[in-house]
Amino acid sequence: MLTRPQGGGIRAAEKTKISQKGDAKMLKYGIIAYIGANMQVLLQPNLAYKALVKEVAEVCLSYGRNPKEVKILPVVKYATATQIANLLTDKSINYVAESRLQDSVKKWKSAELKPYKVKKFFIGRLQKNKAAKVLEYFDLICSLDSLNLAQFINEKAKDQNKIAKCLVQVKLTDKTTQGGANLEEAGALIESILNTCPNIKLKGLMAIAPQASEDIVEQKFLAVKKLFDKYFKPSDILSLGMSGDYKIAIKSGSNLIRIGSKIFENSEE
Repeated sequence: MLTRPQGGGIRAAEKTKISQKGDAKMLKYGIIAYIGANMQVLLQPNLAYKALVKEVAEVCLSYGRNPKEVKILPVVKYATATQIANLLTDKSINYVAESRLQDSVKKWKSAELKPYKVKKFFIGRLQKNKAAKVLEYFDLICSLDSLNLAQFINEKAKDQNKIAKCLVQVKLTDKTTQGGANLEEAGALIESILNTCPNIKLKGLMAIAPQASEDIVEQKFLAVKKLFDKYFKPSDILSLGMSGDYKIAIKSGSNLIRIGSKIFENSEE
């Protein structure tokens, strides 16, 4: 004999189904709200920068360092003029980094960026045929890596009646496409520049970490820090660390971290 389900059972099943739909709906809109909130940060570089400042301060404190000792150098080479303008609404930012000369000149001549007066650091590999223009346009050259290049820049600086402020780039990888003086040769290069290039003012060191374990990266960074301590003052620039390894860099003594992708969506250092 067939029996009809009791009414209470049907109502309970319907209530469960409705509840499940409601939970799914709440989850759906909760996820959308979460993504929206985080996209807000990604799409507004000034908000991402503020979050990064807080994060860097926390990392500094965790390693017993004063957060005021570590500065952030926003890398804007892949950012649009609109993104950079948004970032620079934060008046605490005094400098940015670029690596492509022609794109940089064009970008900073745009109407959106003309109102902003910030110092520009050149972090790209420097070629002699662009050295004079880079020297004219940028406030600091971070990629000095040979005596030959240093002497060329020295002559161009003399022609422009200026002192070229530069960092020596130390190479920590075997990549042929990456610039820098080998760690073992960097000391001799620094001494040669100091002795033969009166129109260059060395302000410190820059290095890019190898793709290796955290222990090896830290070991390499500490070796650069040792070189820095030998030739420079604490107030000079030791630029180690990018978005993926800046915490190790802070631990190792860096005082200027170069950050692109943590500030700008789909960007790189």
